[in-house]
Amino acid sequence: MLLPRDRNKTLTCLAGTEPVVGAQDRAVQRLQFFRSESTWDHERVNSRRVEMLLADPATALHPGGVLVIDDSGDRKDGKATAHVGRQWLGRLGKTGNGIVTVTTFWADENL
Repeated sequence: MLLPRDRNKTLTCLAGTEPVVGAQDRAVQRLQFFRSESTWDHERVNSRRVEMLLADPATALHPGGVLVIDDSGDRKDGKATAHVGRQWLGRLGKTGNGIVTVTTFWADENL
């Protein structure tokens, strides 16, 4: 999720396609299927993600501050909004039909 792209937090961007227009692209659909149907343990994946972030000097906590990553999910009905699908919704703590947003920011003593 820390890719050097302008739209680095969407499935279409991760798959290298355009937003909305590329939503039905095979690579996007395969990625969405993987995210929504995998039997992975989300807590184990999240623990590993945090472990990797803390091990990297660019993202680890240090006296200058810390990188904060917040992923949240909101329930959405229908398919009118781009990127709505069955996926893990962090705010609800379960998988459901919705949309996920990821926000990052740098927190330091000036925050």
